[in-house]
Parts: sequence; C-alpha cells; structure tokens
Amino acid sequence: MRRAIQLWRPARRLSRAGGFSLVEVMVASLLLLVILAAAYGIWFGLQRTYNFTEEDMKAQTEARGAMGEMVELIRTAREPENPLFSPELDVVIVRAEPNLLIIWADMDRDINHDLELVRFRVDTEARVLYRDSRDSQDNNDDFPAGESTSTRLVGSWVSNNGDTGKWLFTYYGRNSAILPMTEGTVDDPSHVVDPSQIKEVHIALMVDVIMGKSPEHHELRSVVQPRNMRTY
Repeated sequence: MRRAIQLWRPARRLSRAGGFSLVEVMVASLLLLVILAAAYGIWFGLQRTYNFTEEDMKAQTEARGAMGEMVELIRTAREPENPLFSPELDVVIVRAEPNLLIIWADMDRDINHDLELVRFRVDTEARVLYRDSRDSQDNNDDFPAGESTSTRLVGSWVSNNGDTGKWLFTYYGRNSAILPMTEGTVDDPSHVVDPSQIKEVHIALMVDVIMGKSPEHHELRSVVQPRNMRTY
C-alpha cells in the first residue's frame, strides 16, 4: 500500500505540470492584447506626430520661399513701356485687393528685362497661394485663357481668408496711413484699393497645417515699398 502511494504521487505532480488551464490561457491572451494595443497606440501616435512635424516644416519652407518672392517682385515692379495698353494696365500695380495683387515685374530675369504681368492670389477654399504670370504684352485682358501660367507657391496650408485681420495684403499711402478698401459691385464684389495711392504693401502670410487646433498658425510678415511707385 505504501509503495502504491509513492508511485501515485509523482504521477500527480507530472499531470499538474503538463500545461495551463483554459482560464490561464485566456488571461495571458488578454494581457498580450492589452500590451499590443498599447504598443500600436504609441506607434501610431509617434507616426502622426512625425507626419505633422514634417508637414509643418514643409509649410514653413514654402511660406518663406513665397514671402521672399513676393517681396522681391513687388519691390522691383515697374510700369510697362507698351503704348498699346489700356489705362487700367499701363500702371505699376494693376489691382490691389486683400488677398490678390497684380503687378508688372521682370519675373523670369531674362536678358532683355521684359516685364510679365504677375498675380499673387489666395484660394481661400483650397488654402493655396498661387502666382499667375502672363508673358504676352499684346492683350489688354489681365490673364486671358491660354496665355498665362499658374504656379502653386504654398499648397493646402494657407490660413489667410476674407476676415479683416487675416488678409494677405494691407496697403498704406502717404504718411503711413492705411488705405481704405472700396466695396465692389454686384458683378465684382471684391474689396479694392486705388493702386495709385499705394506707398507700402504690408504682407502677412499665415500658414496652419490643421486649422482650429494647436499649435497655432505661423505668420510671416514683411513691409515692401515699391521703389518705382514714385512715378505717380
């Protein structure tokens, strides 16, 4: 009898060490799922942060490039020499609005220093800053179809809009007085400024990757004095 008990006890210990119960397996699986979920959450969070940082840096880079280009072309804008122009186009600054500016400038820096009609404009819905240009000087239309090119300077991040204080351009006249915006008509409801009175163009370019959420938008500011406006 004692020998039988001695043989039975090792067999019982071996049966206990043979595996885990169903409850133990379920608990271990649940813990593993929790750990994996936490790891994936951290990974996706880091990925979103990386993507946002990369996009934010790209937006700032494009904004700085666009600001430099606008400052240079507005400063060096000059009146065209073509006598065939209508009075509306035979000026240094053709049109001045809060989010649109049309000037004559030597954009391509060619050997003959020919002027191009250049337009900077904000598409507030697409949040894009464009530069449009027209090489031909034998047409009195601003930008006739087929004769102009469009370049995206800042894409998808521009936060300038039609609200006062969020305009791309603000214009100043004599004695550093801000020029009032004139209300447009039903056919052309734009707010415009008399270009002949402009002495300074204040630029405030705003970019924001995710509008309405932190961090706040970046804002680049500059003041430009068109050096050839003294001809007025």
